[in-house]
Amino acid sequence: MVAAARDRTDGVASDISTAAFVLRTRPHGESDRLVTVITEEHGKLTGIAKGAKNSRRRFAGTLEPFMQIRAVFQMRPHSDLVFLQRCELVSPLHAFTTDLARYAAGSYILELADRMVLGRESSVDVYRLVREALEDIDRAGASDAVLGAFELRLLAASGYEPSLGTCRSCGRPADGTPTVYLVPERGGFLCRPCVRPGEIVRPVSGSTTRRLTVLATASFEDARRGESPTPEMRAVTEALLLAVTNGPLRSRAFLGLGRVDSPIALR
Repeated sequence: MVAAARDRTDGVASDISTAAFVLRTRPHGESDRLVTVITEEHGKLTGIAKGAKNSRRRFAGTLEPFMQIRAVFQMRPHSDLVFLQRCELVSPLHAFTTDLARYAAGSYILELADRMVLGRESSVDVYRLVREALEDIDRAGASDAVLGAFELRLLAASGYEPSLGTCRSCGRPADGTPTVYLVPERGGFLCRPCVRPGEIVRPVSGSTTRRLTVLATASFEDARRGESPTPEMRAVTEALLLAVTNGPLRSRAFLGLGRVDSPIALR
């Protein structure tokens, strides 16, 4: 819950407190940092953490990834930046610091959430999705199936839910169709009659669409118990994400280090 730390009526901004995860940080001047967080109640915020490079009391150990924190901040009039007053540690996820595969998966989750959430739009579902995914990976290890479920559920939570089980144009069910056609820019699959002349499409097997439909609504526990996504499933999800994230994510390449079927896998 969001709580006001001070109730002011004299025009002075009051502190706002909310659960958050740090998405990224960067230097700002000699001793400050710009910190971007995904919050439970206020969407994605970027704040100035004054003196964060030297402060051992207000920010000690909290401006790092894979830590659930409580961020206390003040809004700034006529500015998208907030004043980040302090951060309090709620729950560290220790396993990410000791396992490369976990670290790569967690970095991907945070970078993808950063790309998919625009400003202070409501993102309670996104925050909870990030928290659940990180907690699952911290507890049980990196999993392609968990990441696949996260990607598809994040698309839906961000307003880009793809059409997987039906044709995006006519609504005809894709079940039983041997081949459908992926058009990422239109957010899903088309049946053959709905493909426009000259439109660039990617043929995809009907079995892939059925498995993606199941994965899109699976809990992370159920996804982990199921089969790992096929290369075709991963390619479809990546294409759908590329259409709305304006370019590839750096952390996605990092995932290949822990994947045995990747040519850059870490042996």
